[in-house]
Amino acid sequence: MKNIDKASRLANYIIDMLVIYVAFIVFTIIEDNYYVNYFAFYCIMFAYYFLFEMTTSQTFGKMITKTKVVSKDGSKPQFLRIFIRSLSRLIPFDMLSYLFGSEIGMHDVVSRTKLVKKI
Repeated sequence: MKNIDKASRLANYIIDMLVIYVAFIVFTIIEDNYYVNYFAFYCIMFAYYFLFEMTTSQTFGKMITKTKVVSKDGSKPQFLRIFIRSLSRLIPFDMLSYLFGSEIGMHDVVSRTKLVKKI
């Protein structure tokens, strides 16, 4: 299985962040407290990635680009792998890991998962 290029990963990121921001804006309209909202953004982000990747191995961005998350051996990732993958996305340096070389992000390395084209 071939690694996914940076353009597909960027498209995934942009689409997923749009969905997360829409959910965050809805939450912000309901709850008007800066500190709660700041924490809520990261909770929404974690929940979005965790729930979608755990149930379908895809997020909205991955559905559109026809990619999915798999374990290093190509099987469906187990709970702990997806949990670690979703949690590591909250680290600010995760986004920067794509700027310096490979198409494999820090959340892939830490969780021992990868992104592949969906067949």
